Amino acid sequence: MERRAGRKGRQQLWKGRPVAGGAPQRPRFVIGCAALATACLLLPPAAFAGTRHLTSPPAYVNDGDTFEADLDGNGRLEFPRERVRLLYVDTPELTESHKGQDVPRGMAARAFLEQALADPPFTVRIPWTRPSDKFGRTLAVVEAGGTVVNLELIRMGHSYFDTRFGFPRDYSRYANAEAEAFTAGRGIWSDAASRKAYLARLRRESKTPRSPANPAFAPGPHVAGYFDPASLLNRFVRVGGRLKERRFFSKGARLLILVAPEGHRQLRVYVRARLAFRLGVDRWPIDAPLLLDGFIKLYRGRPELKLHYGAPAKPS
Repeated sequence: MERRAGRKGRQQLWKGRPVAGGAPQRPRFVIGCAALATACLLLPPAAFAGTRHLTSPPAYVNDGDTFEADLDGNGRLEFPRERVRLLYVDTPELTESHKGQDVPRGMAARAFLEQALADPPFTVRIPWTRPSDKFGRTLAVVEAGGTVVNLELIRMGHSYFDTRFGFPRDYSRYANAEAEAFTAGRGIWSDAASRKAYLARLRRESKTPRSPANPAFAPGPHVAGYFDPASLLNRFVRVGGRLKERRFFSKGARLLILVAPEGHRQLRVYVRARLAFRLGVDRWPIDAPLLLDGFIKLYRGRPELKLHYGAPAKPS
């Protein structure tokens, strides 16, 4: 059940005055399209890029991955900039949408987020590379009580690891948290029907949990040139190898060729144009050691890795 601010409080907030007690409340009004467009032009999302340390609880927790807070500390809420959408998570929907609806798990995710943010202070970290989404909401990683809330939502099974908005620098921590939740059968991974639905959604995003309990994942890592990719068709793998060659396609896609021992078949890695840009594939040095995640797919009768994520391997 939604918590509602009184009519007087909403009017005061809209007029730019704090409500009684100084704590901003969630306004319940509809802004006209022209007014919203003007607001977005006058208040660019990039203005919030950086770090915010908040000492008051959120004004409102919308669901398991979205809340509203006074980010600039002026005692009032300004939308859509001060609606925070957590990065790397996508919790179950509380209302009907194209992604379906799962009220019990959605309520559990919202309760988890409310509890995590109930005892300030907490820190909102906003990436410079993409500070907002297409709706103007601020994208962020939130830290509270010594933990990363985004990461814990995944670890507790309230969300899968969502990479639509980008990749975290500590990608493996998020992937491992997702694998842990899947193996333990927590939250969205707790029953067969829910697992099937979320695995299908992730498959459309060319990923799957890296859990040994997941039939779609082939535990590894595998080393390019030392395994037969044809034996792992349609399975998600982690592959290590060295970059031998990078080829460019007309529409911006890339084909990476990994080094293989003499007499062994080289592994080909297909990278979509947008993904190549996001990962900075063109900056990877030739002969650099790489760690790559993706599905083995068949292309013109030849198995190749369809890349989901990759990066130069860090020295051990």
